[in-house]
Amino acid sequence: MQEVFVECLREGGALEKADPARGPFQAFLYAVARNVARRFEEKAAAQRNRLAGESVELDALPLDEPTLSRAFDRAFAQSLLREAVQLQERRARASGERALRRIELLRRRFGDDLVIREVAKSFGVEPAEVHHEYATARAEFLLALKEVVAFHEPGATPGEVMRRCQELGRLIAG
Repeated sequence: MQEVFVECLREGGALEKADPARGPFQAFLYAVARNVARRFEEKAAAQRNRLAGESVELDALPLDEPTLSRAFDRAFAQSLLREAVQLQERRARASGERALRRIELLRRRFGDDLVIREVAKSFGVEPAEVHHEYATARAEFLLALKEVVAFHEPGATPGEVMRRCQELGRLIAG
């Protein structure tokens, strides 16, 4: 990870060559990380070959790039979701007790995997009230997520941001 940062931040490094028109930052960062990892693997393979006295063609070795790419995409998606949760929590603290209760509602619903009826019982209120608050909490989270995605993908249209949010949901779900 440290080498990826060095590769990005050094003078004349990858970050200076980054072009937002060529795609999202996530794809750029994945490419840098993949290239740095490949360099490390090539050095390790060359060292093993010297020790073993064998010659191995690195290009002939199978790379499981779809799996690596998917793992990277999921980790990046989780990072964006955590950032959105933190933003929503900061806003809730500034808004007051009712907004904080919606954060707790989301925690119980998704963290504890409780159904709304069980959350309502734990709060000591009617399920209809919790359903209403749940819809509000989800809307607040989506707003925070769209803001986070827009920050990470400057220049993206509102439609592109929304599509990206939906893609993040699919990555996390499956």
